[in-house]
Amino acid sequence: MKKIFITGATSGIGEELARRFHSEGKKVIISGRNEERLGEICSECPGMSYVLLDVSNHREIESVSRFLMADHGDLDTLINNAGIQKKLSFEGAILPSSEQLTAEIQTNFLGCVQLISALLPLLKRQNKAQIINISSGLALVPLASAPLYCASKAALHSFTMSLRHQLRNTSVQVTELLPPLVQTNLHRGQNTPLPHAMPLDQFMDSAMNELKKGDEEILIGPVKSLKRAARFLPKRIFMLMNSRA
Repeated sequence: MKKIFITGATSGIGEELARRFHSEGKKVIISGRNEERLGEICSECPGMSYVLLDVSNHREIESVSRFLMADHGDLDTLINNAGIQKKLSFEGAILPSSEQLTAEIQTNFLGCVQLISALLPLLKRQNKAQIINISSGLALVPLASAPLYCASKAALHSFTMSLRHQLRNTSVQVTELLPPLVQTNLHRGQNTPLPHAMPLDQFMDSAMNELKKGDEEILIGPVKSLKRAARFLPKRIFMLMNSRA
């Protein structure tokens, strides 16, 4: 990795990835929707830069991609991290609005695909490049209370597998990082305690170590067991996880 572009880097996993790669001497460009927070992070990490980007807006993706291709021709790593998670219920009289139904899919899935498509010509020009998609253990076993988040991450998981196969003869490696439940503000506003969430620092230690190994699929912590259970006992693990939730 020489120069890294990270989406959704104003907090949580995205911010910590940016800080850790920066501490290793990598050139890092971060993005997000909160310019004040982006500026604060860059001021704390001299040499880091930022660009405003809402990945649910395809025009912003096109604009930022043109900027990166023109001004950062040595960009060799894209980390798709931006994501939102909402609790949505279809069982009551009041159903989710059209905006609610599209927000998570646009941010968690379509934005990733559009950004990849826009930046692939640049990445393919590098001798060695990498796309890292931050998926979720919930791509393997859904949490019924967050149906669109889980569905969008499952779509990203499937897309990542297909993309990896299509790019197997290019210089671009396609990696998927599947976190467990991690203590971040992804779940803000849900008013639900997260007693089983992995501390962010612990997750980052594991994730950075695994990324250095170069594996194409990285399962962190309990996601390893979750994948095995989802393969052999899909209905049972789904019912067990949702009964606990």
